[in-house]
Amino acid sequence: MKYAGILVTILISSYSFGNNNNSYLNESQPFLLIKDVNRQAEAWGTCSAIYDVMAMLLTESNPAQAKQYKDFGNGASIAVLMTHVSDGLKPDMSSEQFNSLWSLSKILSNSIPETKRTMILADGEMLGKTGSEKFIEKVATTAKICMENLEGQQIRIDAWRDLAKSGLLSMPNK
Repeated sequence: MKYAGILVTILISSYSFGNNNNSYLNESQPFLLIKDVNRQAEAWGTCSAIYDVMAMLLTESNPAQAKQYKDFGNGASIAVLMTHVSDGLKPDMSSEQFNSLWSLSKILSNSIPETKRTMILADGEMLGKTGSEKFIEKVATTAKICMENLEGQQIRIDAWRDLAKSGLLSMPNK
């Protein structure tokens, strides 16, 4: 794909992407520091969607990178899930309350990224061919912000692994 080179160049260039108007994220701080659970989950969901879009754009020209972005997207979905689980856990929860929290969190780990992906792809359609470079730049800028939060994403994934080891949890369906 002809935009793969542009995409990769933007991602690895030393150009500073601080302009939030050029990103699908409004966050300038690490996602783990976002106090509102819903805003934090939306940030992770946006990253999941952006990684999926990146994978779509790179599938033909860079299949290994596309697979890596798909994996990042799966991890960001787990971060959505664990953001809600971590926020909702209480020491005196009944198993019914935990099951409800887990079920809702699994739904959100799928629906938030899906909604964000639709919004991003619709934006790309609206920009059309004349705006394709602007779209690619916006996707790459957002991906860069997401990649700056991979350590936080890994913390959420590790928390999920710790809970999964207990036998209580399963991988969210994607």
